[in-house]
Amino acid sequence: MPIGADTSLVARTFETISLIKDELATNMIAGASNVSFGMPDRETIGASFLAMAIEAGLTSAIMDARSPQLVRSVKATDLLLDRDPWGMSWITAHRSQQARRDS
Repeated sequence: MPIGADTSLVARTFETISLIKDELATNMIAGASNVSFGMPDRETIGASFLAMAIEAGLTSAIMDARSPQLVRSVKATDLLLDRDPWGMSWITAHRSQQARRDS
C-alpha cells in the first residue's frame, strides 16, 4: 500500500521482510516506487524506503535504475551495511560521476 493510503503499513512491510528473512532465509523482491504513489517527491521516499527495506532483508528491488538518487541510495546502503568492502564500489561510482561532469 502507498504511504499516502496508510502510514502504518510501511513499517509492517519492513517487519514482514525481516520475518521472512529470519524464518525462511529466502530472497525477496519489492517494487520501490509503490510506496510513494500519489505523494510529492517520490524519489526521496523511494530512496529512503529502499535503504530501510535492504536493511530489513530485501534482496532485490523493482526500481528505476535511471534514477541517480535511487542508485546512490542503494550504493550508500551497501556501504553502510558493510556490503561494499572498503567502499570501493562507492568510490568508483563517485569518481565515474566526477569524470562525466568534468568532460
